[in-house]
Amino acid sequence: MAMSKKWLVSALVLPLALGATTVMAKGGDKGMKGGHGCHGDISSRSFRQLDLTDEQKAELETIRSEMKESYKGKGTEMRAQMKANKAKERELVLAADFNEQEAQALAQEMVEQRANMQVEKMRVQHRMMSVLTAEQKDKLVQMQDERMQKCEQKMEKKMEKKRANNG
Repeated sequence: MAMSKKWLVSALVLPLALGATTVMAKGGDKGMKGGHGCHGDISSRSFRQLDLTDEQKAELETIRSEMKESYKGKGTEMRAQMKANKAKERELVLAADFNEQEAQALAQEMVEQRANMQVEKMRVQHRMMSVLTAEQKDKLVQMQDERMQKCEQKMEKKMEKKRANNG
């Protein structure tokens, strides 16, 4: 009987887990445009609109190159750690008894990894922003605000449309 319960749980949980993984790999639903939704991040396209000097362009390219090299080494390690955490998560979910302490520890570890990635991202963005003049920073912030506003309007339109269709 215990074996059939395990198979039943596996049969129910595995498709859900794989389905969620597939959706995330594709970047969410159609509205997310491959994961490029309303994020407000600094894009290289934004920098091209700032009339950068050759010196600034060179400095930004150096920062990007260093970042790429750094991520190459860290990326493989981080993906392996994330994969291991997902395996631990699956074990916890499929276990006969739920272990709250192990789940809390794993969740905390995952939060710390995400926080470290976010801090590294902000560090790189800070370095990139330090290359810009005050006027260029102001213009970049203005462009980001405008892009976020447009994105929010699009999202609101989609939500209204969705509500009307469900309605």
